[in-house]
Amino acid sequence: MNCNTIKDLVPSYVDGICSEETIELVDDHIQHCKTCQDYLNMIQQQPVYVQEIPEKVEKAVKPFKKINRKRYMQVVSAIAITFMITVIGGFVIQDVGAVNQIFFPMKSAVINTEEDMKEWEPLKFNDQNYLIFKSIFWKKKITNYANNYGDVLLRVKDSSGNIVIDEVQVPNGKSVELTGLKRNEQYFFEIKSPPGQFLINAT
Repeated sequence: MNCNTIKDLVPSYVDGICSEETIELVDDHIQHCKTCQDYLNMIQQQPVYVQEIPEKVEKAVKPFKKINRKRYMQVVSAIAITFMITVIGGFVIQDVGAVNQIFFPMKSAVINTEEDMKEWEPLKFNDQNYLIFKSIFWKKKITNYANNYGDVLLRVKDSSGNIVIDEVQVPNGKSVELTGLKRNEQYFFEIKSPPGQFLINAT
């Protein structure tokens, strides 16, 4: 796997949201690549800034103490909303990876094969045999990474083994939207690919 691919995976690697297979690939590459080692060290050493929430909120409350009672509830509501936004902002700064998984969910699968796949093989995303689109933020798209070795074929089954999407081609460097898939249901993905290493992303 080349350096550009590894650098794309490093943020997820640092946040600890990669599959075990992806972690092994990154570890193996970094052991032999000084450039990627330096890039990983740079990402890991970036400072985390934490906002001091309570003190700022207390200062924001003081000017409103003299407001008449008719607007009291409006002021309290505004303060509460401001506080919630500040808290959420603090969590975003502290744990960007977890927030990204909520608003920009993505799971990855890595396939290594030395010869053409004649039969359908199961595709594991983050070491899971199935994929569940739990939130409204899933785009239900499959991306065949640009640095892969060619086009792939995918099909999707439901939890009863019924084929819900049959043999869709995902061109190299392109994405395909999986229409018809529902939220909060288990789907099992299968793949056929030419020889090589493939990184497949579900978003």
